[in-house]
Amino acid sequence: MIRYYYLSLLSVCMLISCDPPNYVFEDSRSFLDNPWVYPDSTEYRFSIKDTSRFYNLLLELDHGKKYPYENLYVQFVTTFPDASTTRDVVSISLADETGKWYSDCRGKTCTFYLTLQDQAVFKQKGDYSIKIIPWMRMDTIEDVYRLAFKVERDGKRKFASP
Repeated sequence: MIRYYYLSLLSVCMLISCDPPNYVFEDSRSFLDNPWVYPDSTEYRFSIKDTSRFYNLLLELDHGKKYPYENLYVQFVTTFPDASTTRDVVSISLADETGKWYSDCRGKTCTFYLTLQDQAVFKQKGDYSIKIIPWMRMDTIEDVYRLAFKVERDGKRKFASP
């Protein structure tokens, strides 16, 4: 009995000591009812108020085990507070050449976690927009169920405070 008490107490202490993620932005889009179709983009709008910090840009993708490709090609269109934009095409590797998923698979659904950028720097305060557009050779992307984008405040600052 005492052993279970100490085990429970240890478990509670471990949970309390864990730092939860510090998201400044978190949003997702579901494709369960309607598949993701080119040129339909998912757009995420967020504000950055503190340019002295580092941020982590994170992507989560839920897909079916029957997704027929190793990769998912997407185009990222980033709009900055000064209205300038950048465009990048990225290949997201979901499986190795044998078809083994890099994702965390449970049941018929797999969740892929990707750090897009670790310790990103935002040079401008203000509103940002990131559009993610499917960039495959077909118009309809089957077996992609959800796409989530997160901006996490990193615990570090770019420079020490005076």
